[in-house]
Amino acid sequence: MTKPSLLPVLLSLTLFTAAHAETKKAPQPEVPQVLKEIKGTITDKKPEGPTLSVDSKTALSAEQWQAIAALHLRSFVFVGAALDDAGMERLAEMNPVAVTINGSSVTGVGAAKFGEMKALKILNTLHVTRPTPEAKAALSTHPTLEVYSTDGAFCMEAVTAPHLQHVDMKHSGASDVFVALLKSHPSLESVRLWNKGYATLSDASIATLATLPKLSKLSLEFAVFTYAGGLNRLKEIPSLTTLDLKDVALSDEDLAKLKADLPKVKITFTPMTPEYRAQWDGWAAKKK
Repeated sequence: MTKPSLLPVLLSLTLFTAAHAETKKAPQPEVPQVLKEIKGTITDKKPEGPTLSVDSKTALSAEQWQAIAALHLRSFVFVGAALDDAGMERLAEMNPVAVTINGSSVTGVGAAKFGEMKALKILNTLHVTRPTPEAKAALSTHPTLEVYSTDGAFCMEAVTAPHLQHVDMKHSGASDVFVALLKSHPSLESVRLWNKGYATLSDASIATLATLPKLSKLSLEFAVFTYAGGLNRLKEIPSLTTLDLKDVALSDEDLAKLKADLPKVKITFTPMTPEYRAQWDGWAAKKK
């Protein structure tokens, strides 16, 4: 009788071991002391991967930048005054995949350095509202950017990056003026407009959103809309599957018309509170 071959068993064990080795996470690098002094931490974020966060009241020193470069990471969060124009040059040398800026002294000149980051896919900016027209050429045609969020005018030129898929515009960044920049964007799949604290978003933006051929998810928040003034245009978006209306002022009649227009779209609606509507009316009156 021929003995059964052990080859299939050994092959299976080899494949299992290889697969297990691939899924095992590599240990996070140790944060050097010079970065611990500015609250340096490394966390595994999704989809960015291992991400270094630093928080400083002053711009990073040469020693701190050297320590960051030695970590060989590709995803970063800069809080406070940690990142400045000089730091943008150091950051560009690392060719990051993801950058979050939460407050900084970076100007348009520094922001133009994003154009040198040819692997950048994710850019998030918070609490930096200054305009950056000097960065227009670099950001508006960025070759790899896919995700962009902002709460002001800082790096707003990124909304026209040709391969952008996801946009999150908050506070004063969610305005009719800035939304107009999205017109006919060929690749946008999701747009969130979170206009809390302002009355800069209106029916006028809906006409722009109706020109986005690949838009599947749309979230409109803290604003006042009407069916006849703009929401009736949403049925023109061929790929829309999800519509979130959160803290939105919209009449029951207009909501019913909208649902009739979009029978295959998942719609969630949360009405704006009377207290917030009173505030919104005050902000809107000041614009007139």
